[in-house]
Amino acid sequence: MEIGDVVRSLKGRDQGRLLLVVGESLSRVLVADGDLRPVAKPKAKNPRHVAAVGHLNEAERERLRQGPVPGDDEVRRWLQDLQEGGDANAEG
Repeated sequence: MEIGDVVRSLKGRDQGRLLLVVGESLSRVLVADGDLRPVAKPKAKNPRHVAAVGHLNEAERERLRQGPVPGDDEVRRWLQDLQEGGDANAEG
């Protein structure tokens, strides 16, 4: 999994929620949804406990990698666009 991937949580209290991979830490992925889990305090999850469902477009992926860090409202919009569109690429 890479930064900018959109995943669905398979385990935990956030089970079933769409999350955005915003970083990596050792053997964990750092995920945020801009709501229960803000970008400023991402959740470290075991990669086996999430399933990839899509990814952001290249411009948005690059922004996540290099900054500035997007706001929670923007992350929520990206995830909602993906969920409503059902498309593999969230148009941001």
